[in-house]
Amino acid sequence: MQPLSILAIDDDPLIGMVIAAFVQKLGHAVVHVLSGEQALRRYAEQAFDLVLVDRQMPGLDGLDTTRALRDMQQTRGWLPIIMLSGGAEIDEQVLALNAGCDDFIAKPINFRILEAKINSFWRIARMQQQIAGQHQQLQHYASLEAEERRICSFLMERLLRREMLDSQQIKYLLQPAAEVSGDLLLACTSRNGDVYVMLADATGHGLPAALTLIPLSQAFYAMAAKGFQLDTIARELNHQHRSYSPSDRFVAATMALYNPRESSLEVWNGGLPGALLVDAQGQVLRNFRSHNLPLGILPSHEFLCETETVQVAECSHLLLFSDGLIEAENPAAEPFGIAQLQRCVAAGAVEDCLERVQAAVFKHRQGAIAHDDLSCLLLDCRAPAVSAGVQLALAQAATANGQVQSWEFSLCLQAEQLRRLDLEPLLTDFCNTLGLDPQRQGPFSLILRELITNAVDHGLLGLGSALKDGPEGFERYMLTRIERLEALSSGQIQLDICQVGSPQGNQLSIGVTDSGPGFDWVGLQSTTAEPSLYHGRGLQLVRRLSNRLEIHGRGNQVTALLCWTSIPVTKRAAHLL
Repeated sequence: MQPLSILAIDDDPLIGMVIAAFVQKLGHAVVHVLSGEQALRRYAEQAFDLVLVDRQMPGLDGLDTTRALRDMQQTRGWLPIIMLSGGAEIDEQVLALNAGCDDFIAKPINFRILEAKINSFWRIARMQQQIAGQHQQLQHYASLEAEERRICSFLMERLLRREMLDSQQIKYLLQPAAEVSGDLLLACTSRNGDVYVMLADATGHGLPAALTLIPLSQAFYAMAAKGFQLDTIARELNHQHRSYSPSDRFVAATMALYNPRESSLEVWNGGLPGALLVDAQGQVLRNFRSHNLPLGILPSHEFLCETETVQVAECSHLLLFSDGLIEAENPAAEPFGIAQLQRCVAAGAVEDCLERVQAAVFKHRQGAIAHDDLSCLLLDCRAPAVSAGVQLALAQAATANGQVQSWEFSLCLQAEQLRRLDLEPLLTDFCNTLGLDPQRQGPFSLILRELITNAVDHGLLGLGSALKDGPEGFERYMLTRIERLEALSSGQIQLDICQVGSPQGNQLSIGVTDSGPGFDWVGLQSTTAEPSLYHGRGLQLVRRLSNRLEIHGRGNQVTALLCWTSIPVTKRAAHLL
């Protein structure tokens, strides 16, 4: 072991020399001073491992010196002090110990006892150094962990994108069990006005769980903003998780897509307890239970993606929640349960149910520690008469910045591509690359999706709109569509898209032709979509978004035309002034 540095304090030079010689013979370094005042000055200059102090000294005696040393050592760590005294009375020993000494040796000094006590404090000093080193390491690790948590919290806050969650249509509750949540709530409105929400619950909680959610959030926002279908997003999230996360980590999640134009709601549930669709009174209309495995378990070629689609009425709400909510336990290990959750939702106004849920869970726990993150999200399924995309189209007059580029392309898609690809987001991105006017992106994606959907559903799959009649008609329609699309082996659609820029006026035409038998478009043109109808909204939406809608042939050729005028930058600036 490393030698000790010992401070010997004795006003008798001879005794001091004897003690110093003995200590040096033991292999330790020693400094001898003749008074308490000298000892304090020397201690301020040099660190010592042990102090031997005489009881009787002029000036500062041994007791006062000990007290002063104890005051000085408060910021320097523990210093063992042994009192050397000519009196061995009990009272003397008590005074020494009360002054701050750790041990006591009576004079004349028994050097065997002194050696044993030095060795004892030597071991203690080494242990003290070891503990101090470990404490310093722990402080270093704690600071590193705090920095990691700070960075992770910053990332999670950015991933959460509260500006999207803080819309009038969405309310949420997120209570992490650790400093960083392993649950993630995401929301995004696509360029065609659809609302996407997602609740993800990663394995475990805290920092390890949060890290596995980072790649998923980026993929979700990118694909939802472009309007990809829910099953396409789920497949990509599964691929991302398997690519970037350990094999023993997975993510249970629920995603929902609300289409305000069709008043339809599509839900994908992979591993969470459920998602509740409730009416204005908080009564459960449907529980979307899990029919899929969590993300990250199956490879891409084995990943099965089953969604449920229903038509929703005005004032309906969708409640997503994690298992941490219904599994929250009280001191008796009783879970909160889904039945109690449903009672909270139905106990008052639906839009205020999250406050009731939070209060009920707090009361149920009775102070018990939370072992899992708690999260839920409430989506108001509003069905506005005019969606955000339509409002943009109606206000499209003279808003383009600069000259509009001219371009055109034609594309023929066969049954294989129609079965496999989510066409509208891919085609919209391609048109953006060609130079699609930025102010036309919202109306363009809406029109393109509606025209492609009509061409595939009615032209190639032969689906009649009457299938949507009735409260369960939309779900029946979607199930039939899935079956027929999977069986589609022939047929095609032709896309002809052209943008022309001119100082006199700009035009964007979107033409879709299918190889189906067509329909009675003359009779359909005279109809109008009413909110009470279960179908017929699509064509009416395209008419409202377009400056002109043309139907040719036997009803299988449809062209929508958008027209607008560009305002030069200088004129627009003057107008704003």
